[in-house]
Amino acid sequence: MTSTRIAVIGSGHLAYRIRKLVAARGHSVLEFSHAALRPSGDVDDSTFDSIGRALHAVDFGSVAMVYVVDDRDERNLEVLIALLSLEDAVPIVVALFNERVAPHLRAAHPEIRVMNPARIAAPAFVAALDTPLSHTLRYVPAMIDEEPARAGRDVLLWALGGGFVALIGAATAYFHAAERLAWIDALYFVIVTVATVGYGDVALLHSGVVSKVVGIALILGSTCFIWMIFSLTIDRIVKRRVQLALGRKRYSQSGHVILCGLGRLGYFVAEGLLEKGESVLVVERDEEAPAIEHFRSRGVDVYIGDARLPRVLADIGVRRAKALYSVVGDDYVNLEIGLNARSFAPDLRLILRIFDESMSERIKQHLDIHLALSTSAIADEHFVDAMSPATREGLVRAPAS
Repeated sequence: MTSTRIAVIGSGHLAYRIRKLVAARGHSVLEFSHAALRPSGDVDDSTFDSIGRALHAVDFGSVAMVYVVDDRDERNLEVLIALLSLEDAVPIVVALFNERVAPHLRAAHPEIRVMNPARIAAPAFVAALDTPLSHTLRYVPAMIDEEPARAGRDVLLWALGGGFVALIGAATAYFHAAERLAWIDALYFVIVTVATVGYGDVALLHSGVVSKVVGIALILGSTCFIWMIFSLTIDRIVKRRVQLALGRKRYSQSGHVILCGLGRLGYFVAEGLLEKGESVLVVERDEEAPAIEHFRSRGVDVYIGDARLPRVLADIGVRRAKALYSVVGDDYVNLEIGLNARSFAPDLRLILRIFDESMSERIKQHLDIHLALSTSAIADEHFVDAMSPATREGLVRAPAS
């Protein structure tokens, strides 16, 4: 049986794994990286024109299937549009994380198969919540200080309050002694002066120069103190309201699932966990993430912050959590979140998204991480299985006439 030619266009781990799987199934691979389709340096040449010329130079009449599987949607769309302009119709499987354009593409070109790697991989991540664990920790991690930056946060406000009280007390004592006022009358006069009410029943009109200077200093000093205390208090109230609006507070629930990252994979993992009936608490750094309001409308608590910080981990109750997912777009951030969380709760089930499958295996082996999953390693076989029946049988398309 003659080998079938399969074109794989794109750069990244998913493209690499698909090329490897296609070759392992006996097909001939025609490989295009994104770099190979870039403009050659001509400032008058657009990326799309360069892609079009590179693809027109290929004999797609002998290609049975095309995979467009770059890590970035915009690159895949550029390549897809260029492919559609070719004279030879060829079955196309394209990876798109943004599914909004998929129905339009399928309606205009039924031969296109649009697949979302994040949607494909999400069920495996959700199922990892109930995967039996035979692995035990070889060491107990050292605890991390959960309050590294909170000490002394209100020192200035307390100092101003204490100074203001001391000013009132000193002024009261002075007017009691110098103006021979009773203690209550002296305090009354100081409070009236500080509050700028000025009833005039007690005045310094006939007092000595020193008392008048002390009165002036009292007015100026108290004005500064009141202005600064008022400003800091309002600032603190506003900040507190902002913090609450961002979900930054101490959560008291237990047995919940913490999900760090509400991106293209996190969205589907959160949906899957909610369908299982789990109590989910989301941590997301980007307060503008489009999915935040969707999940808040469904009653999900969303904490805007950096899950690598011990303070954030303490706020979201990591010690009482059932499991922690970290599926942000950076492997090393996921690893740092997992290791820091484990320092709070050594027995916490950790499920990390690690881009490279080989790296995920090493992490599980050497860093005692329970479950490290690769999106591309989960999705690759689904893409290869999307081949047309004729391609899977090893048939070769007839060359174009």
